[in-house]
Amino acid sequence: MPKIVDADDRRELVANAVYQVIADSGLTQASLRNVAKEAGLALGSVRHYFDNQAELMEFAFRVNSERIHLRALDSLEALEQDPLPTDHSGLLEKCAVVLEELLPLDEARRADAVVHMEFMLDARTNTGLMEAAQDDYRATGAVVGRVLLQLMESPLAANSLVPVDEAERLIGLLDGLSLRMVLQPAWAGAEQGQATLRRHLESLLAPV
Repeated sequence: MPKIVDADDRRELVANAVYQVIADSGLTQASLRNVAKEAGLALGSVRHYFDNQAELMEFAFRVNSERIHLRALDSLEALEQDPLPTDHSGLLEKCAVVLEELLPLDEARRADAVVHMEFMLDARTNTGLMEAAQDDYRATGAVVGRVLLQLMESPLAANSLVPVDEAERLIGLLDGLSLRMVLQPAWAGAEQGQATLRRHLESLLAPV
C-alpha cells in the first residue's frame, strides 16, 4: 500500500530545510537542489510541492514570520485578558514578556531571527518577497500596537504618549536590538537586550 504523505507536513519539512541552508550558508545558497539535499528528498519531490524557487522562498518567509509572531501573540493574549498590574514592575514585566518573543534571546529565536533578516534584506529588491515583507511589517506593528494600547490604558502610563510615535520608536528599538544581538552577540547578549527593552518601556511610565 502506498505511503500517504501529508502535503502540509512535507511543505513544512522543506521550509525547515530552507532555514537550515540559510543559517549555514546564506540565502543565496538556498537553491531547490540544496534545499532538497538538506531535507533528504529527491529534487523532484520538492518540485512536486513548489513550482519554482520563488514560490518556495515566499512560503518559507511566510512560515518564518508566522512562527515569530505566533509566539508573541500567545503571550499577548495573557496581557490582554488578565487584569493589568497596578505596579510599575508588574506592568513592565507583562509588556516585556510579549515583546521579548520578537527578540533573539535563545537559540530557537536567534535561528528564526537570522533567517528573518536574510529574507527581509532580500525583499528590498526581490519583488517576489515584497508582499510577504509588508505583511510581516504589519504583523509586527499589530503586536507592538496592542502592547502599547495595554500600557497606555494603565493609570501608570505617562500622559504625553502619542501612540503612532511610540509604536515607531519601539519597533525601531526591537529591530536594532535584534540586528545587534545577531551580528554582535559578544557585545549584545540576551540580558543586555532584555534590560534595554525594559528601560525603554519604563520611560513610557509616569515617574513614581
